[in-house]
Amino acid sequence: MIDTKEYSGRNDLSSLDVHKLIILVGAGVSIAPPTKLPSGKALTEYYLESCIGKELTNEIPLGEFLKYDEPLLVSRTNAVSGKLLLASEMSRFNTVGYDCAAVCINDMYAMGAKPLLFYDNISCARPKFEYIRDMEEGMENGCRQGNVTYAGSEIKELSDIFSYDQYDLVGFIAGIVEKKKKIGIAPVKAGDVIIGLPSNGLHNNGYVAARRKLYLTKTSMEIYYESLGSTLGDLLLAPTRMYRDAMEALLQSEIEIKSCVQVAHGGIDKAVHTLMHNTAGAVIKQREEDIPPLYDMLHKDGNISKEQMRNIFNMGIGMLILVAEEDTDRVVELLEAAGEEPVELGLAETGSDIVRYI
Repeated sequence: MIDTKEYSGRNDLSSLDVHKLIILVGAGVSIAPPTKLPSGKALTEYYLESCIGKELTNEIPLGEFLKYDEPLLVSRTNAVSGKLLLASEMSRFNTVGYDCAAVCINDMYAMGAKPLLFYDNISCARPKFEYIRDMEEGMENGCRQGNVTYAGSEIKELSDIFSYDQYDLVGFIAGIVEKKKKIGIAPVKAGDVIIGLPSNGLHNNGYVAARRKLYLTKTSMEIYYESLGSTLGDLLLAPTRMYRDAMEALLQSEIEIKSCVQVAHGGIDKAVHTLMHNTAGAVIKQREEDIPPLYDMLHKDGNISKEQMRNIFNMGIGMLILVAEEDTDRVVELLEAAGEEPVELGLAETGSDIVRYI
């Protein structure tokens, strides 16, 4: 924490405009900036480069907050847990870092917020340099794609808790949203349309069940399946899709997004209930041909019932969006222009919180 009294009266800080002030973010390290900053360096750049030796993705001027009438600072945290078990099994950590950043960034957009900064915590028994490097590079890439400041990592060595080659990765993100534009405050009405955005795999959920039910090993994950068009390892370790372009297209329009949920905190059934604020129900009709073949393998080879599948997995959908019926065509048009292939999954029903699948 920097004591502002320590810098009062200094020539290099006395003329700062509030629009140019920078939010300082730490990475488990405390450092005081010098009296005179290196030529051409912003305060945040010096701070972060001194702490973690990495270039700053972007800056967060406090003037950003002045653009809002009633700004809300919102935050979320997400862990990459079960997927790390497969990453350890395959000795491949080059996608899980991106996963961590993407899941956090998607959560910001699901609230209608602009993501601002991201940082993470990596815990393990004994850090292996190449694994840590791959995870951090993945998070940097995710933050760069999401236009979010990457504030760095805190790495904890906990040999009494974790076994060898076992890792835990947790990300934290903060963002800003106009209070009256925060998604999720509009009431759900009967006939509101549920639109789904496709995932490219399990994303960040259901890995413990997939690993146990399919008896996954390094050898089995290296087998190529014609039906999948991939090895299981490549498909299961594919990074979570980031929905930045799609969500920004909607948020920059005048269309009211009544509710939005990333399918990353349980299966699609839980996500639909959350989308309905747990106060309304829905009728869902997902065509079999719209469900990727990976889920059919999990259903049949894993002996998992369809009801359990919906409780555990995203069923090929990474983001759910609820809009009024009259806005549906325009929303689909905007999503397609942003490169998405939106799917109309169902309709909201009032009178109960039951979700029906037909």
